[in-house]
Amino acid sequence: MDYRSLPRYANSDLTEYRNQLFSTKPEKSFQAAQVFGTLFHSLLLEGSEPQAIPQATRKHLYAMRDSVRQNRFASKVLEAGQVEQVWHWDDPQTDLPCKCQTDIWVAATELIVDVKTTSAKSYGEFLDACNEFAYDRQAAFYLDGLPEASRFVLLGVQKKAPYEVFYFEASATRGCIEGGRKKYQSLLKGIQRSGFVPSSWKAEMAS
Repeated sequence: MDYRSLPRYANSDLTEYRNQLFSTKPEKSFQAAQVFGTLFHSLLLEGSEPQAIPQATRKHLYAMRDSVRQNRFASKVLEAGQVEQVWHWDDPQTDLPCKCQTDIWVAATELIVDVKTTSAKSYGEFLDACNEFAYDRQAAFYLDGLPEASRFVLLGVQKKAPYEVFYFEASATRGCIEGGRKKYQSLLKGIQRSGFVPSSWKAEMAS
């Protein structure tokens, strides 16, 4: 059983539940961005070569990877940390089974680093995207699920030249984690009441 179909609630499942509550469906552009992000993560974290993609897309992916590797902070955590670690816990308020997969975990500094691909043209636009996509909720969810962790950093990598890397430490920003915690706890309580089952679980059940 792979990570997505493991019957525990991930942050992405909270997003799916939130979208169901408000009767919204992911746009095709958002789904395409998810695919691109998956390809980039595989290349950066696992060294997996992207297959059967347009040459222009391949060029962007490799330029992004090189930009991250040249970033002083990113290069240090990639060298010192463990990538794509899976974590399990039960939420203390609802007893619901939860999970997360950290992009980079640096145990020595109690640090979680999450890498995001972004269309933001500036640092300000990246901060707006953090709010739009509820990255504060993800940060709180991960930190509360990993008692060993005390810091959560987002690295946003531009999908087009100049492929700038944006740094945002959610755990050092006043009110960020507290606000994110309220969001994920509210969604988990709703899931507890409704019995919501994520689509990824249903796919595993049907196979």
